[in-house]
Amino acid sequence: MRRSDVTVLSISAALAAVVVALVVSSFVIDRSEDSATDRTAASTSSLLVVTWGPSLCAVEESNPGCRSGHVQNLGSTLIVHGLWPQPRTEQFCGVPEAVVERARDLDSTDMPTVDLPAQLSTSLQSMMSDSSVMAPHEWFTHGTCSGVAPDVYFGDLVSLSKQVGDLLNPVFRDAEHSKLSLGAVRDRFDTEFGGGAGNRVGLSCRDVDGQGVVVYEVHVSLPPIAQFRSEPGAGASPGPVALGDLLAEGPSTFAGCRRGLVP
Repeated sequence: MRRSDVTVLSISAALAAVVVALVVSSFVIDRSEDSATDRTAASTSSLLVVTWGPSLCAVEESNPGCRSGHVQNLGSTLIVHGLWPQPRTEQFCGVPEAVVERARDLDSTDMPTVDLPAQLSTSLQSMMSDSSVMAPHEWFTHGTCSGVAPDVYFGDLVSLSKQVGDLLNPVFRDAEHSKLSLGAVRDRFDTEFGGGAGNRVGLSCRDVDGQGVVVYEVHVSLPPIAQFRSEPGAGASPGPVALGDLLAEGPSTFAGCRRGLVP
């Protein structure tokens, strides 16, 4: 074979290799973009998050539930925000990128719905700022990493939020228009569930023009959501989860805000 032929063949082979590499690279990139959230949950704990209703509307006037007046109609009460697998990176498990983008925007009008039993949907609407917006947002952002089905996820969210509300609503109402300390909240948990339970509770605060620092949310540290209960037997339906039992299994949490105003 002449040297010129060998040279041509070598160049052709090199070009072919480059084309193959580009095709493979393009395929890998496309696959990566399509399945960026296609992973399994690896939660080590969870946070139950409830918001003081009047604080929500003081901090976020544009919140859909505040714009509609729904939150104000609920009165002075803690309302459901979410149940978040931890660490914070545990979000959007197996969720298509297009849905991720919509879930990040609470003003999105084309979010996929979450199919839930009618009674559970009613409970959520009575405890959330706007469940038609918040329920899909919470499910796709956090619930998909919980390791449980939507009805179990939201059922536990409702049950645990009610238990926290029963415990802390009187504490918040007694402090309305005055300051509430983290110590008072933690003491209430210690009194109800035993020493050390309060270490599983933190507060978050926000700075509001004209009011200063207001208490915004309560964070309660719990074990991974999939470990809330053992699997029920065939045909059995799971009973409500007990907040006190779960607190004993949750890790201590960041204290957050030490003191703030309760609007």
